[in-house]
Amino acid sequence: MTSFSVPALQTDRLILREHRLEDFDSIAEMWRDPEVTRYISGKPRPEEEAWTKFLRDAGHWAHLGYGYWIVTETATGAVVGQAGFADFKRDLTPSIKGEPELGYAFCAHVHGKGYASEAVRAVVAWGDQHFTTDQRMSCIVGPQNAASLRVAEKCGFRETGRADYHGEVVILHRDVFNRS
Repeated sequence: MTSFSVPALQTDRLILREHRLEDFDSIAEMWRDPEVTRYISGKPRPEEEAWTKFLRDAGHWAHLGYGYWIVTETATGAVVGQAGFADFKRDLTPSIKGEPELGYAFCAHVHGKGYASEAVRAVVAWGDQHFTTDQRMSCIVGPQNAASLRVAEKCGFRETGRADYHGEVVILHRDVFNRS
């Protein structure tokens, strides 16, 4: 039994909800897809890595009061991705440690449907309501990932710099909204 609850979010076409054990196979399949991982890690993730990521993404809620949601289609109930916030303690300069870092990944078969923007808008709106005014939201995106760069921009994030992360350049974005 846990002492926290993950709030459910709903958009016109999507439900964002807590991780469930039965979601793992769908998430593991997503992380095995080279199209999904092309700009994230550059290689498909084996089941062991997908499992560790699955637990890490869900586990943020218990310790930080935020984390990732599983994204499902309202019409079908199918798992189509993940979106949310984390603090991965990334070794970046400038540092984003302690900032809620936005992240999102979606199954290749739903790319181009606008699900990422729809889900990320809901996640950012939740963040605007729950983070304090001194908590800036951030996200990092590889410079070749044009689709994710568009999603970040559409959802209120602007480039604030570039950093080296594991030998690759990433673009650092921060939210431009003023929470009060």
